[in-house]
Amino acid sequence: MNLFKNKKNDCTECSEKFSNHDDLVKHVRKAHHHTIVKCTECGQEFIHEKHRLEHFREEHKEKKARKRTEKNLSKHRGIFKT
Repeated sequence: MNLFKNKKNDCTECSEKFSNHDDLVKHVRKAHHHTIVKCTECGQEFIHEKHRLEHFREEHKEKKARKRTEKNLSKHRGIFKT
């Protein structure tokens, strides 16, 4: 079941239109009793897991990679101290 007709914030179950994504999520949760998934990094809510994953990859993947690189660099600096 796809609750988005397009990139607009329209409910595909009842065709109600919303001015923003958050209002659509609240509507779907209340009116259609769908489980909402949250981003573990920022708490943003999504109707579908695939949208949460897309968000995570776009918004948080670089930050995670940067943290991992910094962690590895600091670990190696400790090993190679003279």
